[in-house]
Amino acid sequence: MEDKDQTVREIESIISQIQGVSSGRLVCQDGDIVEIHVLADKTRSPKQVVRDIESAVLIKLGLELDHKRISVAQLGPDMVVPADKETRFQLKGINYSSENGTTTIMVTLKTGDNLYTAKITGPNSRQSRLKLTASATLSAVEQYLDIDGKLVVGDVQKINLCEQEIIISAFFLQSKYQEELLLGTAVNKGDDLESTVRASLDAINRRLALLKNN
Repeated sequence: MEDKDQTVREIESIISQIQGVSSGRLVCQDGDIVEIHVLADKTRSPKQVVRDIESAVLIKLGLELDHKRISVAQLGPDMVVPADKETRFQLKGINYSSENGTTTIMVTLKTGDNLYTAKITGPNSRQSRLKLTASATLSAVEQYLDIDGKLVVGDVQKINLCEQEIIISAFFLQSKYQEELLLGTAVNKGDDLESTVRASLDAINRRLALLKNN
């Protein structure tokens, strides 16, 4: 039951990150999803929102949603959505340098008025640079969380989907009793390192409140 509740929370979190969406709530019966209620603005059509929700949940969780169960209510121009008070990281800057077969990646993240910067050095290869970037992102996040060892970089990979290159970042969230896999994605718009940071934050931001409270 706890696993199903966690899946519901993850789906709701993914939905809330879709462009134009303010919030998403799932209604379950006997462990099955029977309704998905989405609140969105009018910048995009309901069909576009539904397609994005289906794609995002499939990519990140490997779950296929029934589009017939997704209902989208759109906000009028006179309706205001309360600001999201959840702490989230944003990419502020990324620097890359190489020398004598090694590379150094420095990532700066912002949350609220605070900046967190981390620097990682390692082998200068394409795959290594992606993992180093994910590690630097993780190190910056850990400065805010004041934790060490709970989050571990698993892997960073590129895939082709719908004629676009997607970066997938995988992290392991470790506790005394279990190990949870966190996945984040970002469309690569030409900058491998920046896309890796965004994919990493996509994975971490969804669990940030839980990590901070622990």
